[in-house]
Amino acid sequence: MRRTLERALCLALCLCLLAGGCAVGGPQRYTEEFYGAFDTVITLTAYLEEEQDFEQLAQLAQQRLTAYSQMYDIYVPYAGVKGLYQVNEQAGQGPVEVEPQVIELLQFAQECYELTEGRVNVAMGSVLRIWHDLREAAGQDPDNARLPQEAQLREAAEHTKIEDMVLDAENNTVELRDPAMRLDVGSVAKGYAVQRVTEELKQAGYTDFVLSAGGNVEAAGTPPDRPTWSVGIEDPRQTGALAATVEVTDEAVVTSGGYQRFYTVDGRQYHHIVDPDTLYPAEKMLSATVIYPDSGLADCMSTALFLMEPEQALAFAGQWEGMRVILVTLDGEVLDSAS
Repeated sequence: MRRTLERALCLALCLCLLAGGCAVGGPQRYTEEFYGAFDTVITLTAYLEEEQDFEQLAQLAQQRLTAYSQMYDIYVPYAGVKGLYQVNEQAGQGPVEVEPQVIELLQFAQECYELTEGRVNVAMGSVLRIWHDLREAAGQDPDNARLPQEAQLREAAEHTKIEDMVLDAENNTVELRDPAMRLDVGSVAKGYAVQRVTEELKQAGYTDFVLSAGGNVEAAGTPPDRPTWSVGIEDPRQTGALAATVEVTDEAVVTSGGYQRFYTVDGRQYHHIVDPDTLYPAEKMLSATVIYPDSGLADCMSTALFLMEPEQALAFAGQWEGMRVILVTLDGEVLDSAS
């Protein structure tokens, strides 16, 4: 891990912590980065009196995010962890015992399915795995990158009924009744984990910090010399440029977009956010950002909005009190629900 007092952050979201003076002997700003959890760079920034206090905070944040990441990983098993990997591997074989946090995530995922009218469906794993494998293969051999066969996608889509996922919270078990069904929690897991870890850090007594995990930023409290944190939303059209900057405190800023994870076939890019209606990557906008107090819900909603036409997305988000949305359309226009 690397530590510095001042470090510019630019991930899927750019965290703009504007330089400001701190009183001598007062809280100092510390930043640390680590990689591994949720396959992305995690950045923690906090104001504390002593560096050793920050070291303890950073260690706790890394430990907890890593634990959630291992439980929610569908591609790699971890010793001693009863997570989603085992659930997928034992589809159609009866109930599978999991960690309580897995049950909690999947209960939240069921809520997201209802709230988004089926747009966010963690039972889409059989379809998403096809795209994932082709994207991985293209990374190894770009000249032979190819698209999935239509029949292959349609057959996989027959095994995406969320009703076939049965949860037993009392016994901590998950059952996938369809043997060909697979879970993929990419649309909800990272935001949910960031929210839970933020709450755990607050319970441990930490107040003024920002946790950034790829396109998910959760801001707690405020810097000592400013009333808010400034979070820059990356412009999907230009690396390093910003489409907008927002001021937040005790809120999450979550972006969904197709400009980070994609592969190219015949000169055309195919990203990782698949429309459940077409079974192909969505082509409605360049990015959708949600600003909301709950990172889990913001993650879920940013994915759902990205699958809608811009005007429909603005209207849909307008049903949620306190939710702000910033969209970048296909032609580069920035639409802000707060405008």
